[in-house]
Amino acid sequence: MEKKSSNKREEVIKLLQKQKVRDVRDLESYKLSECHPASAGIDLGSEELYVAINPAIAAEMDMATVHRFAAFTNDLLACRDLLVYCGVKTVAMESTSVYWTTIYFILEEAGIEVCLVNPKKFRMVPGRKTDITDCQWLQTLHLYGLLRGSFHPPHQIAMLRSYMRERDSIIRERCTFVQRMQKAMVKMNLLLHNVIDDITGKTGTLIITGILNGERDPKRLAALRDPRCKKSEAEITEALTGYYKEDQLYLLKINYQSYCFFDRQLCDLDRQITKLLKHFPRKKEKKEKRPDNGKSSSKGKNDIRTTENLEDLLFHILGNDLSTLPGIRSNAILQIISETGIDMSKFPDAHHYASYLGFVPHNKITGGHVISAKTDRIKSSAAQAYRKLIPSISQTDTALGAFYRRLAPRIGKAQAIIATCRKLAILFYNTLAYGKAYMEHGELLYKQKQEDWERRKLLNLAKKYNLSLVAINDE
Repeated sequence: MEKKSSNKREEVIKLLQKQKVRDVRDLESYKLSECHPASAGIDLGSEELYVAINPAIAAEMDMATVHRFAAFTNDLLACRDLLVYCGVKTVAMESTSVYWTTIYFILEEAGIEVCLVNPKKFRMVPGRKTDITDCQWLQTLHLYGLLRGSFHPPHQIAMLRSYMRERDSIIRERCTFVQRMQKAMVKMNLLLHNVIDDITGKTGTLIITGILNGERDPKRLAALRDPRCKKSEAEITEALTGYYKEDQLYLLKINYQSYCFFDRQLCDLDRQITKLLKHFPRKKEKKEKRPDNGKSSSKGKNDIRTTENLEDLLFHILGNDLSTLPGIRSNAILQIISETGIDMSKFPDAHHYASYLGFVPHNKITGGHVISAKTDRIKSSAAQAYRKLIPSISQTDTALGAFYRRLAPRIGKAQAIIATCRKLAILFYNTLAYGKAYMEHGELLYKQKQEDWERRKLLNLAKKYNLSLVAINDE
């Protein structure tokens, strides 16, 4: 127990040493000063919004401090005109649902800097919660520079983000109809899912189409199997000997039609994404021979379907081949850059980038003890994209794979996934920010470096306690 508490104390001391401690002599420099005198605060809602102007500006122009506007477009334009008339240069507002998007772009086009604030990052004084006090509180905090704006990507990245998020929604909707199709077939004892992995693959689609066209002979349905199918025709025939019901056939039909509809929507959206990517500015116009990363060229079921070479297109846009990173493919790259953007200068360094994704511990220290070191619960599509890559990376002979396998038995799989995601995010940042291609050193070199580190640690401990190390040769 004493050893554990001493380790905790050392950890707290190290954390405190990294922080800047204020000196009494420098107390005057820490007093609050007005950082944004020409500022305003906006409290948004679905039906109306309240705008609070700096009281000094309002008094000078002989007008009210708080103004109310409806949520209609003409009222939003009137709000913009008022802020421009008052000489407001920057505005703070909460990111409330999707109501902020229109006024955000209207103010941005007018040349007003918008500080979009996450409601979790600030709190109103308890017991004084109204729309009028909210907008004034936002303006006051922003006046003294106490608010930190959320990351918002440029216009093209914002469009790509909208498309990629809608694409994920369509994939989830499409999956629900696949489940309903399978349920209808099981109720007729057509156990197609027992003999093929995916009932919406080539073999499954042909068999379902045959059933809907009136074919009931299991042998003829089994003959539609693709030659590459692992199961034999006899096994599929046995699985397709069912007990047909009129109601379940009808449900199978309408769910299959719904699945086809969402699949067509997905294809249209993929074409739109490809069209958008072609209009991105290119960092490298010349097609260069990219290094072979040894990855399979086969595409997944949910990968973007396009006639263009997506890897080459992303290579020209990003100026570097991010697919050389372990486990990362074009789909994951698109999902990540649609959330975090291409310009890595928005983040001071790689560690801030990993913190934005929620891959670093949020230390809470009180009374000289670390009471919590959990990571923030951040709902980010980019973070989800990183997490999805870890299961495949853990099976590889890469350095990241060896890192995950070393940590998982010691700290658990959940924390090992977060730690590996952090390393992968830092590699992604450095590759994109500095333009240097990633070089994989492999599992053997990683283990060698780990052994060297452990050997140095043993030597330091022996030197500290005046001990000598003796090598034992196994016979």
